[in-house]
Amino acid sequence: MIKCISFDLQGTITEADYCDSFWIQILPDKYAQKYNISLDEAKKEIERHYEKDKIYDIKYYDDSYWSNVLNIDVLDELKKLNKKPKINNKFINFIKSIVIKKIIISTTTNLFIDAELREEKNNFDKIYSCVDYFNIGGKRPEVFTNIAKELNIKTSEMLHIGDNYIMDVTNAKEAGVNTIYFTGNTEETISEIKKFMEV
Repeated sequence: MIKCISFDLQGTITEADYCDSFWIQILPDKYAQKYNISLDEAKKEIERHYEKDKIYDIKYYDDSYWSNVLNIDVLDELKKLNKKPKINNKFINFIKSIVIKKIIISTTTNLFIDAELREEKNNFDKIYSCVDYFNIGGKRPEVFTNIAKELNIKTSEMLHIGDNYIMDVTNAKEAGVNTIYFTGNTEETISEIKKFMEV
């Protein structure tokens, strides 16, 4: 029986463009300006900050690290781009109808979680930032295990939905969590969730 449904944030509940604009556009631009180098050089220098397996390096997700390095305000920089977060309202409306525990597990920081979800945060029982809550980079299998322990449920009683196959499917399954890989079809995914809830 599923007792908790967890969702990835960016690329699932929200569109990834808002967050991506910081990492893909603002960060290299600001780095190039600060160190008076080309954009290509800046991108190479930024890569050198990361460990070999960067998807598990906390700096790959931690905007506060880069705001300190570059002395910038991340949200102010996003406002200058005139970027606004976009929420998947079909998911949100469905989530409102779910009576069991609903959580978010995100690789991003609370800064982006707050900016992207705003008042929609109230539709979730708990929101976990891997960076700010666990102080690690990425959704490692132990993230799911630790959350299940905290919620006093088995990992087999969790269902996780997300768009990153490694983080949201492979790692979650390694922890014993049921998963649905979100490929962009909200209606199809909602139908799959309902099937899990009926079991």
